[in-house]
Amino acid sequence: MNDAIVKRARSVPDQKVAAFTGEGAYHGSTKPRSQPVPQARPVLVEEMRPTTLEAYAASGARSIAELDATFSNRYEVKSTLPVPTQDEIKSDGVTFCWCLIDEAIAEAGPLTRRVLEEMTKHLRRDKRFIYIDSKIQWFEAGDVPVDSQHWHVDGSIAVRDERVQALGHRLLHDMRARLEGHAAPPTYLAYQSSMHCATQFVTGPLSVRMPELIPNFDELDLRVRALDPPCESQPASSIVAFDGLSLHRAVAARSAGWRLWIRCSETDHEVRLNPSLVECYGTVFRSPADR
Repeated sequence: MNDAIVKRARSVPDQKVAAFTGEGAYHGSTKPRSQPVPQARPVLVEEMRPTTLEAYAASGARSIAELDATFSNRYEVKSTLPVPTQDEIKSDGVTFCWCLIDEAIAEAGPLTRRVLEEMTKHLRRDKRFIYIDSKIQWFEAGDVPVDSQHWHVDGSIAVRDERVQALGHRLLHDMRARLEGHAAPPTYLAYQSSMHCATQFVTGPLSVRMPELIPNFDELDLRVRALDPPCESQPASSIVAFDGLSLHRAVAARSAGWRLWIRCSETDHEVRLNPSLVECYGTVFRSPADR
């Protein structure tokens, strides 16, 4: 059984819905995991090395310092495809969770395959792995595609181990290591089928004073919102390029409908699927008052 590939028919009554908490769901979540993480860990690569956390552990420091973080906020519309019909999205049939791209293209439904073939034209091919994530979700107005609307970056250097526990946390994102590391951050291509639930991206460089190690994106989100930077909603049926230094956020759906979302990740980090991640992939999050 390949957990990275999900093949099933979709209908509105079958859409999995959970209460929106803002906590983060699978992305940077501090929630206890429903099943233990496998003992074997992927090889640590420079792209994901938590050099700041390593320095804290070596020195015994217990107070987290701040830094002036500058996010380059790469955001480029690479291409725009014809907007699919609702039936095309609903019937596409196959979604992916950290699936290698060649396997994803071979197994994809017709709509997703067209998007993936277009994405291949814009790949950098300078990392070890190219992974595909995708979701076909039905939204009611107000639903959110993930359990957060915070400004954040993808591919953060997130660590859960004894060094993090020594600082009083279950999880820490090493932001200084991502911002100042010698290895280039992961890069991404993303597609979304329609404008009724479009990701927002900050569109120019932004400097923010922030802790160099963060347990979640709460404080960064507050500081970015206070600066109110220029941002743009991803156009319907477009493919955009960004990277691990690009601030973006999910937004609530403005109206009901199906949406296909696809992300292509180029990274040196080998992803090993955790059951908690697979379990929640494709869930939509709804305010308890709206359920």
